[in-house]
Amino acid sequence: MENEKLNSKIKNISRISVVGLIAYIVIAAYAMFPDAKQGFIDGWNDYENGVEGIKNPALWKILTAFPCSIAMITALVITIVAGLQLLFGMSRGASPFTEKVSKAIKNMGVSLIVFELTRALFVYISDEFVEIGMLWLAGLVLYAFSLVFRYGTVLQRESDETL
Repeated sequence: MENEKLNSKIKNISRISVVGLIAYIVIAAYAMFPDAKQGFIDGWNDYENGVEGIKNPALWKILTAFPCSIAMITALVITIVAGLQLLFGMSRGASPFTEKVSKAIKNMGVSLIVFELTRALFVYISDEFVEIGMLWLAGLVLYAFSLVFRYGTVLQRESDETL
């Protein structure tokens, strides 16, 4: 009985979290659109008027900024996809102690660490100061949780085999 209540709560929270995450992504994209549109128009107008925006940036900055931005976007997408996979699996009532769940948590943790490190490098390249946020710590915590879930998977398998 207690197990059924817990599973029901996990399903409900997971469903609410999926809806919340999707709503957050949609709202963030909608809020970003006017600024991106205005920036594009301003850049286009400056180009047509012959105004130089950035005066000869260093080659190493150009060559480093592009891979950093690609790595940041990739890490963010992996984090979101892994989080949605995890939440969808939990909302369907699947056991949390599976290899798939532990891998999703590990992917989220590693992606957050990569995102934070590449973001710090990108800020250093563009503004020439070091700023490191707390996402790397969240990534480490998620990676540690993935190890706990992997251990739980082993225990679950041993428990299933003994019955």
